[in-house]
Amino acid sequence: MLRLKFTLIFCLIIIAGYAQDLLTNHVIPKLLEVKQQSGNFVLKSTTPLICEANVQPAIKVFAGVIRNSTGYKFKIETPDQKKEGISFKVVDTLQSLGNEGYKLIITPNGINILAKTNAGIFNATQTLRQLLPAEIEGKNTTKIAWTIPCGTIIDKPRYAWRGYMQDVSRTFYGVDVMKKYMDVMALYKINVLHLHLTDDQGWRIEIKKYPELTSERTTVFSKNSNQPAERSGFYTQAQIKDLVKYAAERNITIVPEIDVPGHSWPTTLAYPALGINNNHTPNFVFPFLDSWSYWGNQFTPNTLDPTNEKVYQFLNDVFTELAELFPAQYIHFGGDEVRHILWEKEPHVQQFMKEKSLKNTNELQSYFVSRVSAIIKQKGKKPIGWNDILSDAKNLTKETAIMSWLGDEAIADAAKNGFYVVATPTDPLYFDITQADRNDGTMSDLAYGNINSIDKVYNYEPEQGLTPEEGKFVLGVQANQWTAITQEVKDMNIQNFPRVLALAEIGWIPKEHKNLDQFKNRLNSNLNRLDVLKVDYYRPGGYIAGNWNPSQIKSDYNNIEWDVTKKTYANGRITAGLFYTGGANFLEIKKAVLLENGIVVSEDEHTGIADKFRGTHKTKTFLYHLKVDHYNPKAKYTLQVLVRGIGGKDSKGNLTYNLSPYHSFTVVEGR
Repeated sequence: MLRLKFTLIFCLIIIAGYAQDLLTNHVIPKLLEVKQQSGNFVLKSTTPLICEANVQPAIKVFAGVIRNSTGYKFKIETPDQKKEGISFKVVDTLQSLGNEGYKLIITPNGINILAKTNAGIFNATQTLRQLLPAEIEGKNTTKIAWTIPCGTIIDKPRYAWRGYMQDVSRTFYGVDVMKKYMDVMALYKINVLHLHLTDDQGWRIEIKKYPELTSERTTVFSKNSNQPAERSGFYTQAQIKDLVKYAAERNITIVPEIDVPGHSWPTTLAYPALGINNNHTPNFVFPFLDSWSYWGNQFTPNTLDPTNEKVYQFLNDVFTELAELFPAQYIHFGGDEVRHILWEKEPHVQQFMKEKSLKNTNELQSYFVSRVSAIIKQKGKKPIGWNDILSDAKNLTKETAIMSWLGDEAIADAAKNGFYVVATPTDPLYFDITQADRNDGTMSDLAYGNINSIDKVYNYEPEQGLTPEEGKFVLGVQANQWTAITQEVKDMNIQNFPRVLALAEIGWIPKEHKNLDQFKNRLNSNLNRLDVLKVDYYRPGGYIAGNWNPSQIKSDYNNIEWDVTKKTYANGRITAGLFYTGGANFLEIKKAVLLENGIVVSEDEHTGIADKFRGTHKTKTFLYHLKVDHYNPKAKYTLQVLVRGIGGKDSKGNLTYNLSPYHSFTVVEGR
């Protein structure tokens, strides 16, 4: 009987993916120093959590996670030398570990966590989560051995800024989505959430002094754009306070961005007097991809007027409310992609520049940046903007930090000129860019020339080419998710994960500790954790569900069918695409039909062309949009596409098929 029990426990440990010793842990980001010891600590229903009252906020999330999964109602008790359990203690003798480092001592009798601050305590709890089986992330899990191998861990981050930027302007995401993202960020010790709150596609935060900023025309996509309702909206100040509190509980700082003076279409619609000109057509916001239809390019034909004192009063009022809402040190003011040609065309601007002895519009932008930076500093905050503002570096105040997106040169430009900088280059840290194959159907921004593979992300070195002294100006690293094209939550998850885990590691560990092969071994275990968390992630092949070849093509229209049962798994929106990859002939497409047990449940009829075109600014006619409203898990689902060869039958390509569930983070696509 005893032998049977031992065998059962051993099997459960193996099933849970548990590492038998501390050295073979699967923790991401990689631990700085690990010393293995014999034995295991077993988490039990009677295990107390021991800490002083001032430490309790730092363990709240950890206690909640393990309570939800194990069902154990852990007691939080005050320290007592006789008690054995998981002990958390803030001590002032760990100066070398900084504000976020920690020491973790695991014995068979208990676990001791020591740190200089509550931030370090929190990071230690996230390491404990990852040392436990992945099922700890689920709910009401039973028959799991909650064991942790014994040893000592000493850990601390390389950078203080380990960031992720979410563009909530081009596509809005509600409070629940952002909370889920912060849950996952916290697990991997990413500590900055940069919210891109305003852009040409919408103003997404309530400003009480300027209610028109959140009117329907500035926050809701026009009806003729056929956008799902959840992609429009804004955060009330009550919701922002809730998000800020939620973030603080997870050692995350939310940095808000109000992008000025360019990318300010909603502002010029709501308050026309603040614009550089009288162009307000159309008088509403619309999705990014419609920009070429309305404007002929992606850039707004109006900006804020840098010569207008009312603009600075407006920004003073806006930043006053932001400073009260966000406790972060920094406020981001954008400053990117300002169309100086709009300024050059205005006589009143030329006159202003003459009066101020400004030689060109770069100097005018520096004037604007200096004014805005001064306003932000008056609020007790630090200003930060995109590296575009460095075009006139000699006239820019050093107190303005730089977020460098235009490559290593931009990072070096900032650091060499004495500006603090966050490294966030397009290549490789823009996660809206495809990560493997441009024909895999993932909804990436194909206007970029690079492919940002997870290998490239992991191997990125933010201080490349910098001297040690210049390297001191690098605050950290950040990945950006621009949601111009990547709009569905599932698509966003596929673009972000598992690359976010690589980001977490390069922001945490010393560069000499990097090892791509070791990282990938640990990553495999963490994919199981993402499955439990109901977070989709990229897999080789992306959304490819099948192919076509010349033998299937005719000169007249005929149907090609693919079995898509495995990729149809919930109620949701479906995007099916025909990506031409080779041969002498393109395909003309007439319609796509989804069949459930041979019966049509959804169809999209329009003329499309499967060709070489992958540009951003034209309609992708090779994409077809379907839906499932009454999913039947026992049914067979078939995609039927009516096509013919154009000028011949020599055509090859990929069928891509992606279902995005209506309800995010409730179900993931099976492996």
